[in-house]
Amino acid sequence: MPPKIVLWFLHLLFPKECVHCGCILDYRNLEYLCPVCRQLVSPILGAICDRCGRPLDGEIIPPVECPSCRKTPPFFHRARSALLFKGAGKSLVLKYKYSRNPYLSAPSIRWLLKAGEESYNWSDYDHVISVPLHPRKARERGFNQSAVLAAGLSRRTGINFSRRGLVRARYTNSQTRLSRKERQENVKGAFRITNNAGFSRKRLLLIDDVYTTGATVNECARVLMKAGAQQVDVLTLARAV
Repeated sequence: MPPKIVLWFLHLLFPKECVHCGCILDYRNLEYLCPVCRQLVSPILGAICDRCGRPLDGEIIPPVECPSCRKTPPFFHRARSALLFKGAGKSLVLKYKYSRNPYLSAPSIRWLLKAGEESYNWSDYDHVISVPLHPRKARERGFNQSAVLAAGLSRRTGINFSRRGLVRARYTNSQTRLSRKERQENVKGAFRITNNAGFSRKRLLLIDDVYTTGATVNECARVLMKAGAQQVDVLTLARAV
């Protein structure tokens, strides 16, 4: 049966809905956003901090680092994000992360690829890795969305996906309502490297879904650098405003 007919038949049984407004979509829509809501997605454009990728206001001549990175340089070398965590972009991320909707992996990976292609050279990296979930949290969510993003990126770019080198050493509470300082304390010591990770002198690309304060990816980068990594860059689907 031709793929288009399969898509049409599945659409009759399980009609696609826009993740932001809920309207029924054309069966050929692969973004899960209607044309109106697609315009409400905010890709990160313009001036950003050269280190953490934070959007900057005003006329900026790059490269420039934000005050936070100048005061306390992160352990990662650079961080970049595809979307601002607001509007329809936020709806996409939340539906993907919390509603057990793995079919949103494909559009999310496309956004991630586009952002990475604009900022990084894939051939620079030895491994792509994901921020790990504790097994308990993975069971609660149904899947590890960051690992799915990293695996998809690996397939599209040819970078080796290291699945087990970085692990979650202990369960941590949700970061959602915590301050920057509380987030840093919450993830302190939460990650470790497995004995045979082999990250010494390697250039690593770390993947996560949302960059909020950077506490989680920075703690992961600290552990990876301590293990001998040459460089850690970060790529996330969204960035909190």
